[in-house]
Amino acid sequence: EEEEGNASMPEEDLVELRFRLFDGTDIGPFRYAPSATVAMLKERIVAEWPR
Repeated sequence: EEEEGNASMPEEDLVELRFRLFDGTDIGPFRYAPSATVAMLKERIVAEWPR
């Protein structure tokens, strides 16, 4: 009953990633399916990277 809202992708199947920068700040956390590629991760990280 509790999982009715998670029909598209169950949360427990996702991997959560967080990146710590040299100044101690974090980028993320980002949630990805285990099938995500390194290229997909890189695109997201570069888009979020502080300028």
